[in-house]
Order: sequence, then C-alpha cells, then structure tokens
Amino acid sequence: MKRQILGPLVVAMAIGCAGEAAAGSIYLTGHDVLLHSGQNSYDNVILNYLRGAGTASEIAAGSYDILLLRGNVGSVGSIGITTLEGFGTITIRNIADFGGVGGAAALTTAMVGNEVVVIPSHTSCGGCDLTTGDADILESLSAVFTAYFNAGGDIYANSGAADTSFYNFLPPSAVASGTSISGSSGFVATAAGLAIGIQANMINGFATHNRFSSFDTDFTVFETRGVTGGDDEVISLGLRDARIIDDGIVTDDGTDGDVPEPATMSLLALGLAAAYAGRRRKA
Repeated sequence: MKRQILGPLVVAMAIGCAGEAAAGSIYLTGHDVLLHSGQNSYDNVILNYLRGAGTASEIAAGSYDILLLRGNVGSVGSIGITTLEGFGTITIRNIADFGGVGGAAALTTAMVGNEVVVIPSHTSCGGCDLTTGDADILESLSAVFTAYFNAGGDIYANSGAADTSFYNFLPPSAVASGTSISGSSGFVATAAGLAIGIQANMINGFATHNRFSSFDTDFTVFETRGVTGGDDEVISLGLRDARIIDDGIVTDDGTDGDVPEPATMSLLALGLAAAYAGRRRKA
C-alpha cells in the first residue's frame, strides 16, 4: 500500500518524535551513470541495493519514489533517469531552486515523500549536469541532507570528476574524492559488488572520472580498478542503514540511540515526515 504523508500533523508530532532512530543508505560512484543511459542497467542495480532488495527491510520497487536534483546545465540527468525500470514516481528539480534564502526549507519540502535523492555528475566529466556552483549549493545544504538521511532517506550520487569537494554535502570525514581519473576499462566488481548484481559490462566501456581517496570503514567497496605499482583505486562504494552523527557516519546496529536533533523546525518536520519513507530502518 502506498504510504501517505500526514501533512500538517508532521510539525506537531515532530517535536515529540525527533529522538527516534532511523537510518539511510548511500551509493557513490565515480561513473557518470546517468550520462551513459544507465550503463546497461547499472542504475537499476544501484537503486535495488539502496531499497534493500532481497533483505528483510526491502521497500517495494514500485513504492520507491525518486527525487532527481538536476544541475544548471540542463537535461542529462533527467534523460538518463528514464532508463530506470519499475520504480516509483520520479520528481525532477533544479538545484538552483534551492540556493539563497529559503533554500533549506524548499529542499526539505521537496525531499518529503521521496525515498531516494539522486545527484548527477559534475560538468568536468564532459557533458554532465552539475556545475561547481551547483555543488556548492548542495554543500551549503548539508544539514538538510543529514536530516533526510538520518530519517531514513537514501542518497545516490554520480561522479564528482575533477571537483574534489563534490561530495561535501556529506561529512568530509565520511568520504573524500581523490584526483580525477580517466579511462573506460579495467574496472572490476568486488565480491560484494557481484553479490548485488554488478556485471562487467555495466562498469567497463564507459568513461569514468573519479576514485575515492578516503572513506569511513563502514562503507562497502563494490568496484575497483587496478593501478600498476600501487593500490587498487576505489571507484564505487556504499553502505546501508547508517546515520550521520557528530560530523561522521555510523552504521545503525541498534545499540546507539542518539540521533542529533536538526537545527530548525523545518528539519525536525522532515525528520518525522521522511520517516514514513524511512520505514524499515527503525532501530
């Protein structure tokens, strides 16, 4: 059954319920998957992982609603996302709508009712959506992403390419992007990547633009590329059932019930409202 937001009751109830723990999931990749029309259904594999397919906490694909945050350049993300199969509604919003005064409240409202936020790649990948200015807006709204994530919302972000601060809408201590890379071959799914359905033709044959230089140990590495004389480059990674606490990220093992309270009433409201989407991840 389709879950419904309780509208005006959200704000009133949020005050009493803000301390309840929920948890979100993340998938980050150095590929510009949306630019390449889903990379042979790699996009579907990613969203199935995030919705918990095959686990006790699975959300039905048809109820898994998507918010795409499109950049100033235009249509790449919205075109690429049409390759998704069998998921819920897709809402497309321009990141520029959330810049300046009122941006946090506007993004908060846009997130409510959507199980996952999808972020396309940086323009330095060549033909992609997000300018550095777009990425700066997302970084300025990190508190909104934290509230959404801690309430059970999921995040799927494509390549930061040459913008090393692209992922700073998450705590920098959680993940950092390294220098940009190039090439379209040599990518290998790890055992964990194979387990969620990544196939070689999903990750090879497509230009790829960044690796991850550091990340919290709670992340699972799903894809690497070998480097002669050095350690493998980490290309794709993710984690399920985690929360952002004290500028870091922790998995939700049911033993830590302390969730930082959002800074504003609008974020408190989001915390409860997104918990409708957030669902299965109650501690």
